[in-house]
Amino acid sequence: MLGVGVVVVLAGVALLALPGPGMLVIIAGLLILSTEFDWAKRWLDIAVEKAAGATASVSGSKSGRILLALSGLGMIAIGIAICVWFTQWIVAGISIALAGVIGLATLHPKVSAWVEEKALTGIDGVDNVD
Repeated sequence: MLGVGVVVVLAGVALLALPGPGMLVIIAGLLILSTEFDWAKRWLDIAVEKAAGATASVSGSKSGRILLALSGLGMIAIGIAICVWFTQWIVAGISIALAGVIGLATLHPKVSAWVEEKALTGIDGVDNVD
């Protein structure tokens, strides 16, 4: 699992600069690593709290929600356009569209409530990140 987890985390780091849901991929990699390592559990909790906090701050205002909706729809449209017209970049197109869908999902009230909770407590239910 070590090799798989490290590869997924590194892919997430690459996606921070490339189009795609980099932070989610990093969290997935840390989740894999946390099955074997305590340090990965701590990093996973920090990553979840920070990512959820950033999401909660953006979706906490009306203008933030509007911009999130517009950017989500734009990313979906761009992702689809890349898949249709630039088939050699289909993975990038799917990744961009997926990131847009995830952004739109954060606008759902149940998801927003869950994100706000995770922004305060992380995955372990304790606020231990500054």
